[in-house]
Amino acid sequence: MEFGKSKPLSRRSALGGMGAAMALPLVGPTLSPSARPIEGKVALVTGSGRNLGRATVLELARRGADVVVNARSNRGEAEAVAREAEALGVRAIALLADVGDEQQVNQMVAEALERLGRIDILINNAGFRASSPIAEMSTEEWRAAAAVNFDGPFFCTRAVVPGMISNGYGRIITVSGLNAFHGRPNWSHICGSKMGAIGMTRALATELAQYNINVNHVVPGAYVAHPDLNRIPLGRVGLAQELANTYAFLASEDASYITGQTFHVNGGEVRYP
Repeated sequence: MEFGKSKPLSRRSALGGMGAAMALPLVGPTLSPSARPIEGKVALVTGSGRNLGRATVLELARRGADVVVNARSNRGEAEAVAREAEALGVRAIALLADVGDEQQVNQMVAEALERLGRIDILINNAGFRASSPIAEMSTEEWRAAAAVNFDGPFFCTRAVVPGMISNGYGRIITVSGLNAFHGRPNWSHICGSKMGAIGMTRALATELAQYNINVNHVVPGAYVAHPDLNRIPLGRVGLAQELANTYAFLASEDASYITGQTFHVNGGEVRYP
C-alpha cells in the first residue's frame, strides 16, 4: 500500500473482528452542525414565567426556537420573559392557562398554533408543590396536585400531538422531582402524581416513536437550596442554566435516538441504574 493512502476498513476490521452478526453501519445520517440547532422549531414551556422555566425558555430561544411562555395567572411575568426571548432574535408569545384545566389548555394550544403555526417541542414544566400530611389531606388538595402534575402533562401532550404527527417531528419532555423517587413526608399527592407522569412518559415513548416523536422525562435535583450539601457529590446546588441545557439537548436532533428515558440532573445526590 502506498504511503499516505489508507486502505478502506471492512466492517469486521472496524468492529475489532466481532463478526458479521455484530456488524453495524459505520456512518449514519449527516446532520449539519449549527450554533442554533433548533432554529425554526416552536417550543411551548409550561410554568415558564419565572425561575427554571424562564431559564429554559431563554436557552431554547438562544438556540433558535420560537417560544410560547406559559403562566397560570401572572401575565406580567410571562410577557417579560417573552420580551427577553424576542431580544434573542426569535418570535415569542405569552399565554395564560392553568394546565390542570382541559379547556384552558386547548385554548392556549389553539392560539399558539394560530400565531406561530406549529408546536414542535413541549416541555411540561409546571408543577404543584404544597405539602399536606396524608391524614389531614383533603380530596381537593389531592386533586389539585394531580391536576397540575399529572393531568397537565396529559392535557398538553394530547393537544400538541396531532400537529406533531402531521409534521413528522416532536419532542416532549415532562419534568418530575427527586422527591418522587425517594419519597418525602407530607408529599404523597405530589410524589404519586409525579410518578404517574413518568409511567405516562414511558408509554407515550413507545406509542409515538413511529411518528418521530421522542418522549423523555427529566428529574431535577436541588436548584435553590439544600439542607446538606455534603449529600451532593458535586458539593453545590445546580444552576438554572445547567438544567436548561439538558432540556435544550433533549429538544434537539442531537437527541434523536433517545426516547422513553428518565434523566436525573441532581449533581449525583441520588444515583439510579
